[in-house]
Amino acid sequence: MPFDPAHFVERFFSPFNSESRFYWPAVVAVGVALVANILWYNWRVRLAPAENALKPWAFWINVVFLIWLLVLLIAKTPFWIFTLSVVVNIAALAYMYLFYLPPQEAAWEREQRRRAYFPKPERRRKRRRR
Repeated sequence: MPFDPAHFVERFFSPFNSESRFYWPAVVAVGVALVANILWYNWRVRLAPAENALKPWAFWINVVFLIWLLVLLIAKTPFWIFTLSVVVNIAALAYMYLFYLPPQEAAWEREQRRRAYFPKPERRRKRRRR
């Protein structure tokens, strides 16, 4: 079967058909992604405070994005809108983790190094009364 670019372009811009063999796997994939996102969010690991503060933002961006994908699936929109939505979601997460998070983590590490130079207050012992 020869590769036909015109067929690919036509499928890319035609509405996503619910009778397509890719429709239900796409719905299941969105459901699995939603469950994986919830598990990732609830997984308790010791992270830097900056990353702990950023984790809810990433979670809700992904949840809204996955709900948006379900709406697009129900509305049977063209595939290029799915592609554009995925690119916007990845760009938002990449911005958060590549440009927004590193300066905050660096500030937290500087604060940890600064605190290491100051002596910690000693605990006061209570005197026993006789």
